[in-house]
Amino acid sequence: MLLFISMGSFAQPPAIRNGVHPFQIQWISFDQTPAGKVVIKPLSKGIYSIEGEQRSPVTTDYVTIAGTFTQQGRELLFDGTIVSQVSYLNDGKPCQRKGPQVFKASGTRKYWRLQQMLNCDGETTDYIDIFF
Repeated sequence: MLLFISMGSFAQPPAIRNGVHPFQIQWISFDQTPAGKVVIKPLSKGIYSIEGEQRSPVTTDYVTIAGTFTQQGRELLFDGTIVSQVSYLNDGKPCQRKGPQVFKASGTRKYWRLQQMLNCDGETTDYIDIFF
């Protein structure tokens, strides 16, 4: 019996590109607001730093990220802090995610998406993305 596995729907893992990358949370609309930016820098073999933010020009809403990561296939294993504040979520208080987190690029997507998506309010899903 022959077994064929098609990898056509999955792109190769993206190579880490040093420098500036778009970064966003869906609550700060990229249709009206440019995506934020993160800077990725190599620290040592296979370990990178990442730091950046997206801020709304019309509200106090924002998302920030600071930490390090390694790449494992289509996943970034991040360790650091991500803070988001959206006026109508979590009673307008900052939501802090601290420690190990996973970003994943599914299928043919051109970005890594944070997999721990639950906002601190315990109800809302946040999409936090780092573009290749």
